[in-house]
Amino acid sequence: MTFIFSNENELKYALTLLESNWRDSFLVGLIDCFLKNWETKYPKSLEQLEQFIGNKLDNYSGNRSTLISFKNNKRYFNTKNGDLILGDTIAKLNKPIQEATKILGVPESWFDYAYFSKVIVTYYERNKNQISSEIDNLNEVLLKHNSSTTSKRLISKIIIQVNKPEFSTLQDSVKKIAFTQIGDPSNVSNWTAFDNATEVERREIIEARNILNEWITQQFINVFFNVCINDERRKKFWLRFASKISSFKVYGPLHTKNILKRDERIAEYVDARFVTVSSRRDVSAFILYIGDYMLIEFSNEGYAFYAYKNNSSLRPSLNYQLNSVDDLRNGSMPMAIHSDNYYDYFNDEGRLTHRDGNQIWETRFNSWMNKKVFG
Repeated sequence: MTFIFSNENELKYALTLLESNWRDSFLVGLIDCFLKNWETKYPKSLEQLEQFIGNKLDNYSGNRSTLISFKNNKRYFNTKNGDLILGDTIAKLNKPIQEATKILGVPESWFDYAYFSKVIVTYYERNKNQISSEIDNLNEVLLKHNSSTTSKRLISKIIIQVNKPEFSTLQDSVKKIAFTQIGDPSNVSNWTAFDNATEVERREIIEARNILNEWITQQFINVFFNVCINDERRKKFWLRFASKISSFKVYGPLHTKNILKRDERIAEYVDARFVTVSSRRDVSAFILYIGDYMLIEFSNEGYAFYAYKNNSSLRPSLNYQLNSVDDLRNGSMPMAIHSDNYYDYFNDEGRLTHRDGNQIWETRFNSWMNKKVFG
């Protein structure tokens, strides 16, 4: 029956045929169709089916327990807010969301129907203060419901909620759930809005993806600057910019990739973000993309930091297999900041060293970043 939702007249004709040969047992199949197509692109057809089912439930006077349950729970079948009322009711009754089908009086196998999407989300909204104790259960619910739409709706809200210091211990769990249920945020297609998403839902999906990217970036910075170079100052410097980094890649030898994959904090994110180079030299490059810039830090303490504009002719190409991370360096580039006795002069591109002179290097880096990258 699903295919005739696109044509109101065909649906009306089908319902007329059912009316002329009516049996109350038809209600189960009609409600099945109704809940399965709850978020159809054809709301007029859904309203037409809602009215037909409502009239039949009002007139039902038999003793079949399933149909009596449908009749008693008619308010939950209201297309305006029936699903929201059910989610709210389950939360107020302090019952697990998995009992939604039982309360509604429908088979448990229907739990993956579109109708239950906002039932689940509303249940979460009412219980969000207990997110620490609810998170594992909500993950099980999403697995059982098995809907990418609901996963994006709910996980986006949870990511935004737990992006606060008081929920820091939950973030790893939420990150793993997001990867499993939606996918790596580095792949934009995983995080595209679903059909019929509201403007609020679209904004939440984008915000959640950005937050998830920031969490992953923070962890990569932590691990890279601890494991590959053991430089606390560089780590602290770049962690401050984690929210500004739109994406990143690490280029280096295979054995470095294997070392990073042994760190459980980032293990599942390494493959998508590490590019192996053929050189056996034990040097890796951390490429950070911020605004119009490609910024590169190297794991060798003696290597300078490099800044290239994305549209620059000097910018090294990443479209081919690098022979060495040294291909990302250009010794002929000027210093990003040139100083005389009176002034600092800022170039759009260039190198900066991590040596302290009249100023600590972090101050010089900050000055250049604020002037050029964020200016």
